[in-house]
Amino acid sequence: MLRGPADSPEIVADFHAMEPLDEAAARAFDELREAMLAVLAGTALEAGDLVIVDNRAAVHGRTAFRPRYDGQDRWRRRCFAVADLRPSRAIRAAGSQVCAPLGPVSAP
Repeated sequence: MLRGPADSPEIVADFHAMEPLDEAAARAFDELREAMLAVLAGTALEAGDLVIVDNRAAVHGRTAFRPRYDGQDRWRRRCFAVADLRPSRAIRAAGSQVCAPLGPVSAP
């Protein structure tokens, strides 16, 4: 869950998909979840709102959601931005700053 230098670690936490390996890890996992919930800051977005999150500086997530399938369900579009395009040269068309999708793109 933690990587990088000890004085500036990065965290990856997915409390729905990750499984602790033993009891000590389960306790640490639960403590981390509770600590994050204690400082949670929520917001409600409206159509047209944009949120930009630096994944290296913030932990983020979405609330649980039960779709109604009535055409009014929430829908999000995900995009990524990088500070240095050079590593992606091989997956971009010549002269383009847009990377090809990793898989099929479809509307909701």
